[in-house]
Amino acid sequence: MSSIPRLATAAVAAGLATATLIAAPAASAHPSARHHHSQQHSEHGQHKRHHHSATSSKRVLATGLLSPLRAAVSPTGATYVSENFAGKIDRVDPGGTTTTVYTDPHGYEVGGLSMAGRNIVFTVTATNQTTGENTDSWLKLLTPSGHVRTITDLHAYEAADNPDQTTTYGFRDFDPTNAADAACLATWPTADNGPATYTGAVDSHPYATYVMPHGWTYVADAGANDVLLVSPHGQVRTVATLPGIPLYVDAATASGMGLGSCFVGHTYYFEAVPTDVEVAQNGTIYVTSLPGGPEGPQLGARGSVFAISASSGYHGNFRLHPGRHHSGGSYYMHQARQVVSGLMSPTGLAVGSDGSLYVAQLFGNEVSKITLGTSHHHGYARHGTHGTNGATVTDLISTPTPGEVEWTPRGLYITSNVLSGTPEDPNGNTTTPDGQLIRYGR
Repeated sequence: MSSIPRLATAAVAAGLATATLIAAPAASAHPSARHHHSQQHSEHGQHKRHHHSATSSKRVLATGLLSPLRAAVSPTGATYVSENFAGKIDRVDPGGTTTTVYTDPHGYEVGGLSMAGRNIVFTVTATNQTTGENTDSWLKLLTPSGHVRTITDLHAYEAADNPDQTTTYGFRDFDPTNAADAACLATWPTADNGPATYTGAVDSHPYATYVMPHGWTYVADAGANDVLLVSPHGQVRTVATLPGIPLYVDAATASGMGLGSCFVGHTYYFEAVPTDVEVAQNGTIYVTSLPGGPEGPQLGARGSVFAISASSGYHGNFRLHPGRHHSGGSYYMHQARQVVSGLMSPTGLAVGSDGSLYVAQLFGNEVSKITLGTSHHHGYARHGTHGTNGATVTDLISTPTPGEVEWTPRGLYITSNVLSGTPEDPNGNTTTPDGQLIRYGR
């Protein structure tokens, strides 16, 4: 097996491992840092958590899967599952028969599955296994006969437009022209963590898709930190970039991270890493996001759900840069608003018929149901990114490292144990893939 493709950000806080979708949370941290983070959740009115034992019938449909991070359920009941790091797409029939329907000829990472009628829309990402750099990415379509065509070149769009190039990550509140601030920034461990402040770089790692009527496709790009919209003919535009995730550095946090006291009182902005995208019946776009830094004892659970207003729907005008075939440009961009925070590495998202959200929390080992607070008008928070205005999180299914959740009238489909057989498996099973596709029916 080739080395695991990662969702790396350009920089992270001192002493912390590079942020990846599948980087297990470290076991050691300064205890005060986590305590302070828990206090912040209470003060800012973060979500209320409940526990509920799932009483639905459980059926394991497939086992032995390597990194089944994405799934799509067809109207006939067949389920398509990506084995991302094996570069494969499998069809799992309702009776449990598993058949590989696509294998990438180059061994590239495959993911981002969605049904488009009888076809499958999916993403492919090429990664330099030596440097970890994502070098190419595409949105593709697979027909029932096995024919594959490329819808668009997503990496080319990112290279041409780089929508988050104006977003500043890291520290925003230092003045490099001030001698004291410059001296403090000079102590930042750049060699291990990248620059102390930087803007969005060119990187594309499309991780999830959602196909709208008439073939328009939303793409959550975990490398580019944005949500894109792709026309059936392959034209691309940016719907929204996700805002940076702030971390206030207090004395305990600085001590735990090995930072000098001059960093205390400043705020570090991590990249928000989108992992899944879904659209509610009212057109509101929901996006799960990792916080671009470790989720674990160091800083606490900081994953989010963002909402983008329904007014940014696919039916809007599609303006193009003159002479540029692939690009729709960063026109009509909308604000992504944080409606839920305090999640532990949310990687899968589904929307139920009643508007409830279902989230797979990878390192939380839970699939949870989220009921948004009454202050969320049309799916977004009235008060921006501060707090979650009464969202209630109910843990439904406890399972090791769930990666995906899909809602259907027949019940929930989830993937579980998705890191087994990889070097990232938190349970120590680094050799034998044992990912599962499970249906919890009614």
